[in-house]
Amino acid sequence: MAKVKTGPKVKRKGGGVAAKAQKVGQLQEDVASASAIVVTEYRGLRVGDLQELRRKLRPRGVEYQVVKNSLFARAAEAAGRAAMRPLLSGPTAVAFPAKGGKADEVEVARALVDELRTFRALKIVGGVIGPRVYSAEEVQILARLPSRPQLQATIVGSIQAPLGNLTGTLSAPFSQLIRVFAARGSAA
Repeated sequence: MAKVKTGPKVKRKGGGVAAKAQKVGQLQEDVASASAIVVTEYRGLRVGDLQELRRKLRPRGVEYQVVKNSLFARAAEAAGRAAMRPLLSGPTAVAFPAKGGKADEVEVARALVDELRTFRALKIVGGVIGPRVYSAEEVQILARLPSRPQLQATIVGSIQAPLGNLTGTLSAPFSQLIRVFAARGSAA
């Protein structure tokens, strides 16, 4: 008995080798340009939850993508961040600063840690900053650090305070002398 064709061939989901190569290239570009990458496990989140999480992270300058582990591992190796391969297991999603965004390493970690309270099923697996891989606990500690503007203000204040005290100490005798002359001039 001969097979009967019932319709056109159905393409495989995913687009084949060319689409995967294109996705690896895009991921490689994202991984290479990202100052920080936080890897999460999203098991237990619904599609609506993932969309809401992306919507909340976007204004903070954080991009959140669900990735296929094998494709992301290839992209990370090609970008020189092969050390993050052990973090890739289970259903994986990654967060990194959005292109053109103002989020720094701490802001990426802080944004995800803040959302852990809302999305209880979300789990931080670890992160990568530069060449170093961080555990989930280290990412949460990083999230507690003050933001870059706060640290910069603290440093400027630390530098400015001694200089202001020195200026006040050096000008005090002269200002006292001027007040004495002013008091003598008004008394005469």
